[in-house]
Amino acid sequence: MQNKPRDTGGQTQANDYVFRYPVGQGHDHTALYHNRLAELLRSTLESLLNTVVLQRDGRDIKIDGFRWLDVKSDSYRIFGDSVKNPPPVAVDHKDDPLPRTVENFQDPQNAVFYEPRIDLIKRLAESLLNLVDFETQGKPVMVDGFRLKDLEDWVVPSPADPAEVFEYAATRCSCDCVFCCNKGNPALLAAVQTPVRSSAEELREMETRLRFLSPQGKMALFPTSGTICDAMSHPYFLDILRKLRQKTDKPFRITTNGNMLTPEVVSALAQLKPVYIYISLNSSSPARRRMLMNDPQPETAIGSLQLLRRAGIPYAAVIVPWPVDTADKMLEDLAATVRYAAENGAHIIQVNLPGYSRYFSSKAPFDTGEIWLAIVRCVRTLRDACDTPIVVMPALYEENLYEPKKNLPLVTGIVQNSPACLAGVKMGDLLVEVGGIPVRDRPQARDLLAATNSSGMADVIIRVQRGGRILVLNLDTRHCSYPYSNAIDDYLGIVFRGAGLRSSCLERLKDIVETHRAERVLFLSSELMRPTFEQCLAESHLFDNVRIETDVPKNTFFGGNIIMGDLLVVQDFTDCIEGHLKRGERPDLVVIPSSPFNLSGWGRDLTGRVYLDIERHTGVSLELLPCDTIYS
Repeated sequence: MQNKPRDTGGQTQANDYVFRYPVGQGHDHTALYHNRLAELLRSTLESLLNTVVLQRDGRDIKIDGFRWLDVKSDSYRIFGDSVKNPPPVAVDHKDDPLPRTVENFQDPQNAVFYEPRIDLIKRLAESLLNLVDFETQGKPVMVDGFRLKDLEDWVVPSPADPAEVFEYAATRCSCDCVFCCNKGNPALLAAVQTPVRSSAEELREMETRLRFLSPQGKMALFPTSGTICDAMSHPYFLDILRKLRQKTDKPFRITTNGNMLTPEVVSALAQLKPVYIYISLNSSSPARRRMLMNDPQPETAIGSLQLLRRAGIPYAAVIVPWPVDTADKMLEDLAATVRYAAENGAHIIQVNLPGYSRYFSSKAPFDTGEIWLAIVRCVRTLRDACDTPIVVMPALYEENLYEPKKNLPLVTGIVQNSPACLAGVKMGDLLVEVGGIPVRDRPQARDLLAATNSSGMADVIIRVQRGGRILVLNLDTRHCSYPYSNAIDDYLGIVFRGAGLRSSCLERLKDIVETHRAERVLFLSSELMRPTFEQCLAESHLFDNVRIETDVPKNTFFGGNIIMGDLLVVQDFTDCIEGHLKRGERPDLVVIPSSPFNLSGWGRDLTGRVYLDIERHTGVSLELLPCDTIYS
């Protein structure tokens, strides 16, 4: 489908959503100096150095202070003591928004995540208000904010996925799940919460974003941190999807609790294919779903699976086995729900290990080790009796429990009626060759299958190891049917246990170490990825003369049973490094995977802090190792 040209004319149009941001009235509580002229420059430099990296002759340079040209004796430091974890702030998130108008300002913290240049402007304006009064025609003008003038200036490179538009409809939720990640976690909500607005105002923003979305040019208006509720609960959701479909033929991947999936809505979605639904089913029992999710009409979501299958809309049935009663009852319901989803043509069944943060409860709601192990064992039993792929998330947890050899291209499941399924690929097969190319690990297998799928090749020969034998199988990419979809599936129907660790990561690590001429390196990993990394490190001969120590920072920001490395924040890494320094263990270099700071492309963590703060506070050289998130 061809993209319609953007009629922006380089200017914001009158009906565009107005992006507004507040500034203080000369009350900058983060000021380091009473000298307001010095503070103006310091604040501007701090924000600037959190946004750009200075260079000289093509090499990065780092500064931490300045002086005036005419006063050589005085110097000023740029960075003060960063605020660590702010205290939780209660946020009242209601289904129906309070009456607000377009004149209301957006949350400035929102800009810190995805477009820190706006925060730089804000800081500069606030510093100026400490020094001067603005005037018009000789009369003072009170200023409390600014607006973006020409939105064309704020278009950035982007995957241009349709979700970059419709995710801004996810401001409401028609359920109240007992295990909701928002529940009892006001610190996270305060960090990413956008102001409550009217549905009409939210529609204006989505329409403005749609106007600047360029799927062919891979450009879009800068994102914000968005929202984390159910987009299908928005009254204009289908309207914006219809407008999106006029501009792009990319799949709509929609996450929903399912209670809006009525026959009428499913019929409307069928007219907008390709569409993929992640439905938070959680239980096929109306009584238990009502208990877990406070869903007033659980039959709607449960019955929607049959509607989606009849409409030819592939979906993932997502289940969070939460022990609201006994573990045995939870596992019985998990098994029944998996069977129900499989019988109704689910594309894949995703079982999310139940997680909670330190804000959720003053004490642990369950024994994580006991419950997670019981769930994984249950899933492994169900796989033997179910043709539908069942994945446990995070997938590396299961791999670390049961697979002595990590990172292998081991087939965890096969999408029904996919080319792989019809060619005879089976769960437990080890992929050893794709299209004549030997496969050494899981990331390479996924890349080769994705490249084959996107190339449009009609046939591909693969080799798999099964029970000590090598089998040659011919996959016909034209031979497939529901629930498989060429527009949705990347790997011809083969499901793996997560993304894995790319061998190129070690090559990049070697380049980083050599650039710093480091002999003692501290690599900060996660509890999930550490076994795979250490295995790959032991198998590699790239670091024979370098001592690489691995450690796992404690997740103090989220706490609870959160073990995802992508959810670690700047302070977690800082505390870990300072612990090494206190023990007299000073590394030449610290290396951290970039995934905890991939949120926006600006190197920010989930609290809005830039990764550069880690080196500033510890004084140890730090580099990020470019890598993708492992949650796949």
